[in-house]
Amino acid sequence: MSPRGIPSSGTRKPGSGRKKKYNSELVQKWIPLSLADKLDDIYLLLIDLEKEVSTWEKICEEKSTSPRYEQARKLVTTLRTLLNRLGIDSTKIYADTQGDNHDDKPQAD
Repeated sequence: MSPRGIPSSGTRKPGSGRKKKYNSELVQKWIPLSLADKLDDIYLLLIDLEKEVSTWEKICEEKSTSPRYEQARKLVTTLRTLLNRLGIDSTKIYADTQGDNHDDKPQAD
């Protein structure tokens, strides 16, 4: 008989444990503390930026003949190039709908 304080060996039930926050595998990296504290805010900014660029792309396509939107088209193209250069699909950062409900979260400055 084992002592009372030592748990018996076995396997966990399916679905037990902490739910995954991020959608992909994780690796440990050394980053500055100032970035580590704001990592989720950076991810949320990336998601918002992606949505905003997509919205402006649609607006610029609808008003393709308007000279007013020529500068907006240039800016949207530049932003899309920079986002694509990152190679991050912002829709697949979070494992669940956390990326969508961040509007309720107060922003820390």
